[in-house]
Amino acid sequence: MFSNMLSDSNFQDEVFPYQKFSSSQSFEMEPFSDFEQNCHLSINTNEGSQFQDAEDRETMFKIKEDDTSLNALNQEQMKRKQKIWNDEEDSRLKYLFVEFSGKWNEIAKHMPQRNASQCQQRWRRINPPKDSRHIWKQEEDDKLKQLVQDIGKQWMKIAKCFGNITGKQVRDRYINKLDQSINKQPWTYEEDMLILDQYNIYGPKWTKISNQLKGRPENHVKNRFYSYIKRNFLGEQNRYQIIYS
Repeated sequence: MFSNMLSDSNFQDEVFPYQKFSSSQSFEMEPFSDFEQNCHLSINTNEGSQFQDAEDRETMFKIKEDDTSLNALNQEQMKRKQKIWNDEEDSRLKYLFVEFSGKWNEIAKHMPQRNASQCQQRWRRINPPKDSRHIWKQEEDDKLKQLVQDIGKQWMKIAKCFGNITGKQVRDRYINKLDQSINKQPWTYEEDMLILDQYNIYGPKWTKISNQLKGRPENHVKNRFYSYIKRNFLGEQNRYQIIYS
């Protein structure tokens, strides 16, 4: 019986010799390729998946970084491609502005590769708004007072006598500075309360409010409200103060 068992053991050694070769000791001595190493790590531990996740994150970060750089480059190229206005376009724009009375949608139809917004912005650049404030001289004030005595408060007609002043400028100058009926006395508490009460009813309708105050022009009423009443009775700070020259 013992001999039979021995013979069976010898038989197994001869028939299945690969078991010795495939033992864990002999297999671990074989060098791993990169692919085999990753597979081995992923099977036995989670080190392989962590390594792969880190590599994927690095790759995705690189892609996003490249996309950001590419977008910035494209935007810069688009800016460089914007066509610069030339003298011919400026002349054409000036002509069309008069022809269509400043209607930018109509003007843009006759300006190739330009939209209404671009035309409007260009017009403002080549035609900056002029300062409409007029510095009055003493002789002009004297002339204005005499004209009012002669022809009355016909502001447009008076303005033509100056040539470079509008009817509104003439009216404001006389009403707020030269009119002899202007009350130049300090403001009273009753006047302040009247202005505040009327403002709460009508809002900033200064002409209507000034008509209820003898000798207080509309611009004086407005200045009084923003410089004093609003701060002292409404608790609001004055953001600006209109100063009449």
